Amino acid sequence: MLEARDITFGYGGRPLYEGLSLAVAPGERVALSAPSGFGKTTLCRILAGYERPQAGSVTVDGAPLPRRGRCPVQLIGQHPEHVVDPRLRLGATLAEAGADEDELARLREALGIREAWLARFPHELSGGELQRLCIARALAARPRYLIADEVSTMLDALTQARVWQVLLDEAAARDLGLVLVSHSPALTARLATRVVNLAGE
Repeated sequence: MLEARDITFGYGGRPLYEGLSLAVAPGERVALSAPSGFGKTTLCRILAGYERPQAGSVTVDGAPLPRRGRCPVQLIGQHPEHVVDPRLRLGATLAEAGADEDELARLREALGIREAWLARFPHELSGGELQRLCIARALAARPRYLIADEVSTMLDALTQARVWQVLLDEAAARDLGLVLVSHSPALTARLATRVVNLAGE
């Protein structure tokens, strides 16, 4: 179980969250719903350990998220260019996940990642191409929970469908818990097994 308990977090002034709790079970697909500016992305970062709450805790099966090494919660954000080293070729970026070559090849094929991309630097790919590589890296890290924050907004409709099918297939095969944020009600309705309204309306 991925659990956030009594989370308080803010950037000064009124907290974005105060006493917020959320639990996601293995195999669940939980959509976070709230108006723009409510802090959905911030909560995603807290759940994945990128931000530390000012109060409360985030645990997986009762254990805190590790400070170092592979994290059982992987975050795929809206802006892949912000989470890759611009000085590394993309083959090295993908290898950071620590998966074996067969697993990486399987994920590359599923997501339509071309072999030639691996010799390039991040700025040499489009945003959508780079996003697919970041998705492959997150899955290759063998997470138990995956946080998908507007992961398909920069993709064309055909690639969106392909990416979400891969994510759903991987989640089903591994019994992954999935937390997703999308501005598309139709996509949320199709993907989520549960919707959590953070605004409490």
